[in-house]
Amino acid sequence: MSVTRSAVPLIAIVVPIALQSIVAGTAMAQVNSDYDLTGRGCAVTDDRASSTTPALAGDYLGQQPPGDTAELFAPGVISTCKEHSAAMFTPDGMEMYFGRMFPAAIVFTRQVDGMWTLPEVAPFSDGRNDLYPFLSTDGRFIVFSSNRPLEPGGESVGRQLYLWIVERTATGWSEPRRLDLAVDAPVRLGGPAIASDGTLYFGQRVESTSQDIFKAYREGEGYGAPQNLGPPVNSDQPDHSPYIAPDGSYLLFSSFYRSQGRSDLFVSFRADDGSWARPMNLGERVNSPWKDEYPYVSADGKYLFFNSNRPSVLYQSVIPDGPGNMYWVNASVIEDLRPARNGQ
Repeated sequence: MSVTRSAVPLIAIVVPIALQSIVAGTAMAQVNSDYDLTGRGCAVTDDRASSTTPALAGDYLGQQPPGDTAELFAPGVISTCKEHSAAMFTPDGMEMYFGRMFPAAIVFTRQVDGMWTLPEVAPFSDGRNDLYPFLSTDGRFIVFSSNRPLEPGGESVGRQLYLWIVERTATGWSEPRRLDLAVDAPVRLGGPAIASDGTLYFGQRVESTSQDIFKAYREGEGYGAPQNLGPPVNSDQPDHSPYIAPDGSYLLFSSFYRSQGRSDLFVSFRADDGSWARPMNLGERVNSPWKDEYPYVSADGKYLFFNSNRPSVLYQSVIPDGPGNMYWVNASVIEDLRPARNGQ
């Protein structure tokens, strides 16, 4: 597939408009034309409301790099209180992919002539219920969750979620292909991540109110039987949205059990024998008393991106109903916890 819409420069316009719902069954063409993806949805309450800044250009949309405390990423432009993923940039820094809700779709923006375009629904996303995208570190494929029909012309699978993959070709992204995994029904797969060696990590509902993190090894064109990571990574509370380092040396994930709030981000480092160490909370520089989820480290290793529904300048209360905003922080917050650096 290739993108046919003309590139429109991204202008940072912050507007005080309340969150508006869009019917989840909207067709793809209607999503692209009617679904506002340029900043609507947040109730901006400070004196920057209705202000306009120059078109965005440069690395990471020209945003000032964060320090060692998490900061809101591109407020009112990319963070609009409707996101359900982290920000994911291609290795060359020319494209960024992320997920938005209402309806759930995978969205992207790219640099054209040095300027970032308006975010729009990705050509492979049906604009109905595509969730939790993961962009590979080399930028060659995207894995995501979806309840789209399993066969062309079929019906939605309802509340079930399967994993799908698209691969970059010479002419754009391929058609989505479902990953065939031997998992128990009802299928509810989310938060996929893939290491450089092809090992797949994902969250799977194990009970009506809980989730665990699983892995599956690559076998030919598919994957073998998923394996529950077990303790110490998984607990008796929801553990989900994993991110695996490209070299497999550490695992980031979100957990309810050990959190200081609704859900926190943790890191577990892999020991020399291949086992996972006791997970460590990323601490107050990253986590909040609310939901902190969907970690992702930039391809250059400099920044940790994640999603949070914490109150912010864009929305003074906790964001309800699932979505949040995107945050980023210097990735040193991960390395500071690595055992070799803190004497453990």
